[in-house]
Amino acid sequence: MLNGGLLSALPQAHAQDLQFNRYHSQDEINQFMRDEATRHPDLVHFTVLGKSKEGREISYVAITKTPNTPALYYNGTHHGDEWSSTEAILGLIDYLVTHENDAAIDGLLKAYTFYLQPLVNPDGHAARTREDSLGRDPNRDYAYAKRSEAKSFKIPEIALVKKLMDQIHPRAAAAYHSGIQEVLWSWCYTRKGTPDADLLEQITQKTAESMGMDRYMQSYYDYPSDGEFIDYAYMKYHTIALTFEISDDKTPPAADLAPIVQRSIQGALTLATMIQNKDLGLIHVHAGQYLRDRLNWTPSHEALRLE
Repeated sequence: MLNGGLLSALPQAHAQDLQFNRYHSQDEINQFMRDEATRHPDLVHFTVLGKSKEGREISYVAITKTPNTPALYYNGTHHGDEWSSTEAILGLIDYLVTHENDAAIDGLLKAYTFYLQPLVNPDGHAARTREDSLGRDPNRDYAYAKRSEAKSFKIPEIALVKKLMDQIHPRAAAAYHSGIQEVLWSWCYTRKGTPDADLLEQITQKTAESMGMDRYMQSYYDYPSDGEFIDYAYMKYHTIALTFEISDDKTPPAADLAPIVQRSIQGALTLATMIQNKDLGLIHVHAGQYLRDRLNWTPSHEALRLE
């Protein structure tokens, strides 16, 4: 349970520098990140992580006021037709820079380093397809309990995500998707709960509620799946990793984009603040609550949705 703490100090999230009345091209996205690093060299650091199968740039920014602090990693566009997820990460970059001197954001930027990657799958984004350029689902290529790393990471874009995670060992992470509104936690591949199920449920509930969502659950109970980002992150690094499903439409009309980006920023900040509260000893976990809640859950079996 959240015991006071910093959550109530969060400002309302409104991206300011960018306008989210249209979708941004990959050139615009990468140039925006470069420009932010140039304008704010003590705050924003731009890195080209690598190239996609078709040679498109895959980049990220790290935003912090204190080097060598624990990592919070947010990424978008595992699935290339989920364009609102791309824009949400772009909005988070803009928000953190614009509000760096707000008390709550200043505290987060001094305590953590935010790693923000708008485009995991730029080839799919360019083609507006779920899959990569060879028709493979990037969010099924991660190692998990039933498949080794040697048999995973066949997709170069996902190998780059692994490369970054091997460097930063994220304390928490969120993979942004679209196609429904909900927040999910590990495991995806089994109905069994993780050792941190009670903590994950509490953090996920607060994060979902901050975005105006009432749907949150262990990912398996949405539908079972293998090889997802959040399972790998939790299994490998004990990362508090969530899936953010941020809009009912995979690529909503541009006129609907701004409030989606706004609530997605709110969710990202809530997750970060919940992690900060946990690290400060302000969250107290009620053991066994997850098991009681799970008795009322059944898998939705929405296999055709395939988020």
